[in-house]
Amino acid sequence: MSVQNGFLALLTQGPAYGSQLQSEFLCRAAHRRQLNPGQVYSTLDRMTDQGLVASAGATDDGLPLYELTPAGREAADAWLSGGPADGRPDWDEMQDQVLIAASLDGVDALAIVDGYRAAYAERIRYLTHEADSRALLAANRAAELGAKAAIEWLDEVAATLAAHPAALVQARSPERPRRGRRPAAEAPAAAGG
Repeated sequence: MSVQNGFLALLTQGPAYGSQLQSEFLCRAAHRRQLNPGQVYSTLDRMTDQGLVASAGATDDGLPLYELTPAGREAADAWLSGGPADGRPDWDEMQDQVLIAASLDGVDALAIVDGYRAAYAERIRYLTHEADSRALLAANRAAELGAKAAIEWLDEVAATLAAHPAALVQARSPERPRRGRRPAAEAPAAAGG
């Protein structure tokens, strides 16, 4: 869900086309190595089907633009307003959410950092009290160390944001991605008839 939520968050800045969203997502969530173009467009199709985005026309060269619907704006605002939705933090989702939120003007990324920090602290408390066998102890210890690493990273992000609130904010890149999905050409009309 983080790609979908990331796209919704990016669309709070205005309409965009598929490869533009892909480029912006990868630029802002730099821990990601790649985002498959097929995933980009299947995500946009799914978001359209869910009523989260709608057509916003096309670029001068025919690339379809997408914009948020009211339901999409509500979903984006919810994702940009706190930590993990289900209380179970995920490392990749956390990085996407924190880094994208911190890159957007007007978003309180520290609230997201605080939400994840609390979720990981709760996870550590749970893990340190649930170890009753050697196998469980080893698994819990690995999860505990992962949670501590997440908290350490969150503390660094919080310190950066506290010292320089706009340090990670990025405007949309003026550089246009070279590719994009063109609308399917209409079938030629049958001759005769």
